[in-house]
Amino acid sequence: MSNAYLSHHAPWGAYAPFILGEFGKGGGFALSDVHSPGRSVYVAYRRSGEDVQVLPFLSAPLGLGEFAYQADADGLGHTPPPTRSVPGEELERHLGWASDEWRHGPLRFRLLSPFGEVPTPGTDDAALKRAVCPVVLAELELDNRDSANRAELLFALEGVNRPLSDTTAGALLGAAAGRRWGVAALPGPDVEEVQDFDVIGAAFGERRPRVRRLGNAGGVRLTVPPGQVGRLVLALGSYQGGTVTAGLNAQFFYTEMFADLEEVLAFGLEHAGHYRQLAADRDAELRGSGLSCERQFLLAHAAHGYLANTELLVREGGRPLWVVNEGEYRMMNTLDLTIDQLFWELRYHPWTSGNVLDLFLERYAFTDAVQGSGGPLPGGLSFPHDVGVSNVFSPPGLSSYETEDLHGCFSHMTFEQLTNWALSAAVYGRLADPAWLTRRGEVLEACLASLLARDTDGDGVMDVDSARCGTGTEITTYDSLDASLGPARGNLYLAVKTWAALVCLEQALTALGRGGERARQQAQRAAARIAGAFDPALGYIPALLSGGSDACIIPAVEALVYPLLLGLREAVSETGPYGPLVARLRQHLQTALQPGRCLDPVSGGWKLSSTSPNTWMSKIFLCQFVAETVFGLAPDPHCDAAHVRWQQLGSAAHGPTDQVRSTDGHALGSRLYPRLVTAVLWLPLPEGPSLPRWEAALHSPVSS
Repeated sequence: MSNAYLSHHAPWGAYAPFILGEFGKGGGFALSDVHSPGRSVYVAYRRSGEDVQVLPFLSAPLGLGEFAYQADADGLGHTPPPTRSVPGEELERHLGWASDEWRHGPLRFRLLSPFGEVPTPGTDDAALKRAVCPVVLAELELDNRDSANRAELLFALEGVNRPLSDTTAGALLGAAAGRRWGVAALPGPDVEEVQDFDVIGAAFGERRPRVRRLGNAGGVRLTVPPGQVGRLVLALGSYQGGTVTAGLNAQFFYTEMFADLEEVLAFGLEHAGHYRQLAADRDAELRGSGLSCERQFLLAHAAHGYLANTELLVREGGRPLWVVNEGEYRMMNTLDLTIDQLFWELRYHPWTSGNVLDLFLERYAFTDAVQGSGGPLPGGLSFPHDVGVSNVFSPPGLSSYETEDLHGCFSHMTFEQLTNWALSAAVYGRLADPAWLTRRGEVLEACLASLLARDTDGDGVMDVDSARCGTGTEITTYDSLDASLGPARGNLYLAVKTWAALVCLEQALTALGRGGERARQQAQRAAARIAGAFDPALGYIPALLSGGSDACIIPAVEALVYPLLLGLREAVSETGPYGPLVARLRQHLQTALQPGRCLDPVSGGWKLSSTSPNTWMSKIFLCQFVAETVFGLAPDPHCDAAHVRWQQLGSAAHGPTDQVRSTDGHALGSRLYPRLVTAVLWLPLPEGPSLPRWEAALHSPVSS
């Protein structure tokens, strides 16, 4: 595999990743974005008698930047230090769940982006302050024990414009870009600030002083005495003050706890021990999980991407506002991502899921009509695709994505978002917040009524589009796929998701004393309709139940995860009340996973559809979990190895990527994405007082 792939290293809720990993392309801080800024990151060291070794994280070849300001470079009287750009193949790299480590000879360089449980605001201020502090750590060690001479070590960033010692009276050493981001270390006898046009020359050359305030690169230099191991601990932090959104005014939540960048950096260094231990705990948890090396990498890579996209804001009036941004597209709280990220959030901070569901109810829920043959018919409650884009909240009831009069991408997803909200509410409420669910009883009834209104022929499957489509038609979350998964009406994937929503609504409404009989009856009709569409000659259920595509699709089994999470194991058992449906889905999946169907013949990875090479990693992970847990299929290490290659080779330049070409992993869309954390389903849920109690048997196959 490769070690030259882009990764995010991000604090929780700050929407401010530090990006590094692709050789020769630089990296650095991205604020309110997840795209790499492509600035040089200087990680360099020198031992006695050797050239300066510069790791391959620069955005351009090494040069003598300051000479552009000199009429006669030869007359400076200084000899630049001899340098060597380290080839990427000389580096060893390991991506952990909360770390990223590179080694070269005597150098060890680590970035730590720890994460864990986050308390609900107002319950534990000290823990919340540690969780929201917008900082990650860098640790560098240089082994100089076998030398009788000193060695030097440098970490510096391009794009800075001030030394931190100026504003902290020397309490912090480092460099910053205005008041927005910076790198800091605590002072020590061997620690020095560096800032210059030519930061390598300033750190390792003969010139003094080492700080030139006109220079645009700077950081921290460490001298390592002979016979010792030098260690440098750095805080990499950001600060975005004031109102950062439009449409709905909000600030970053951490600004209520930290006054400026200097406070952030000082707090990060003061609590470095806590963050280091938290990162070590997460890394150890993943190593001890029993997952294969391939799945450990895929989950770690996914976690880094998710954290980079998270944003905890505070609204006027002090209410917290949780946002997960949609990777390169930057759409906010996309509801068909929310339901997939639910599995992660239930594990670490369930309250954020409730926060998103409440935002949709408060500001974005709407009641619409549906298209009937004789004109509009009553529809019901539903929800838009998202709540805005690029920190701009859409007006109430509208998304940034959906447009009328279309039949493909950018059309409306009204029905799928209705199922997404209902499923998310049932799972979140039942597992993590029963009191919240009790208060939403009438909304759940409205969701059920709306599901029924969109099934005009009474077979349990959606067959009319929202009137918002105009002359167009509804689509699913698989907007960029072909007819096998893109259209909503009669879609097998969405039909099974509808069935799952009805099963979960039945449980929730019954538990609330509101009667789940209507939901149960509709679920039975949906199950019969889907199972009845099984084609014995094909060995599977065609992708469109009413014709138009006979593709074989893996996501037919995706939605079985929701009844399973709620402990409704009989509902996903072949001996239970929906046994015929589950049995047909087993046969369907077995056919799908045959070569020539949904296994790519070139790479060996999973294709979601037999008729399209556009495959989505987040959905593969989710369907793998269902296949192994519900149907008892064994994990296929060859498939997992292919999925790793897709990320490390095919999409290496784009960070965690959801949509890839199944032959080679070439990125087709959804780059820099948060949704891949569906992979967390592979892990058993640890017990803890603030964690939802999933069924103990969740990770054992359902008996058939």
